[in-house]
Amino acid sequence: MKVITVTREYGAGGGEVARQLAATLGWQLLDRELLHRAAEIEHVPDTELEQLDEKALKMADRFRLHPPHQKYLHGLTEAARRAAQKGEVVLVGRGARHLLGEMPGAFHLRLVAPQEWRTERMSRLEGWSLDEARTRCIEVERVRGLFTRYFFGQAATQPAQYDLTVNTARVPLEDVTGTVTTMVRSGSAPAVGSPTGRRVLTLSRERGAGDAGFAPPLADRLKLHVFDRELLEQESAGSGLSEAQLEKIDEQPASIFQRFRPGSIYQRYFEALKETMRKLADRGDVILVGRGGNCFLRDDPRAFHVRLVAPIEVRCRRIMEYRWVREAVAKKQVAESDTQRRRYHECYFGIDWSNPLEYHITVNSGRLGPMALELVAVAAERHWSRS
Repeated sequence: MKVITVTREYGAGGGEVARQLAATLGWQLLDRELLHRAAEIEHVPDTELEQLDEKALKMADRFRLHPPHQKYLHGLTEAARRAAQKGEVVLVGRGARHLLGEMPGAFHLRLVAPQEWRTERMSRLEGWSLDEARTRCIEVERVRGLFTRYFFGQAATQPAQYDLTVNTARVPLEDVTGTVTTMVRSGSAPAVGSPTGRRVLTLSRERGAGDAGFAPPLADRLKLHVFDRELLEQESAGSGLSEAQLEKIDEQPASIFQRFRPGSIYQRYFEALKETMRKLADRGDVILVGRGGNCFLRDDPRAFHVRLVAPIEVRCRRIMEYRWVREAVAKKQVAESDTQRRRYHECYFGIDWSNPLEYHITVNSGRLGPMALELVAVAAERHWSRS
């Protein structure tokens, strides 16, 4: 890898991580300097582009023959690509991930965190009141959001666009830096200490992003035991339901009536699943695959929550290869699986299954390929060493 782009929510620590990465790797850091280079390329004053920096296009400007953002975006794109071609550079914000497109050798990092966490953090850092910090966070994110969606589309901030999305409310900034540095240096992991005590990893995944082929080698790498379909057998013993009954409702949504009716098959399923998850977590040294493990163990300090994603075309191709089906069938299976799992999490836990704030890290196995496994392993070991 020769370039890292850092995309960040305001207050999530993007600037700090970018500086740490540049210092650790000995690379160049381009944040506002990217604007200066863009201005030189377009032969305009720096102040002209600064007025447009990460801001949405005004309605009146959209109908001009040569809107001011045209030079801003063209200059940024050219500056970012020239820097990336030279290599050993960290690019911060300004849509750098999208400006580079699918340039090889780039690692795309996105940092997120809950709004209240970012508010408290910025209040401490800047000496603002909580109301001042909250207003600032909301306004900056609103403006950046308009800029990003207008120029790069509605899906520009989705995890499938990045190699790694990190919830910095759960993962310390120095761990983000250490993990990404390890990946850039091709897996030469620095010593982080030997993890002790219980180790628990929950693995949520989009269909085709890391099904049967991911958890077993990850378990071998970390010396853990995988529990996926085996959970069904354990549930059946504790719920009085047959395995055949459980298979019919496994990760399936239920209505409010079905979910909360005393003694219903859905309530018994949920209670047995919760008990099984907690027993296995108490035992430790486990990978719990799917079934809302991150929700059941949300407050367990030893649990490390991971979600695997991949671009839709990669997911379909994998399903076509694994299951020997045509593209139309694979697309249908992906859509049905996403709908089912989304409704399951909404029904039983009241959360958005795809929200990266529900996890420590969201890893793009489609973009990273085999590196995804090592990234998860390194990040998990850092978490357990710190916990």
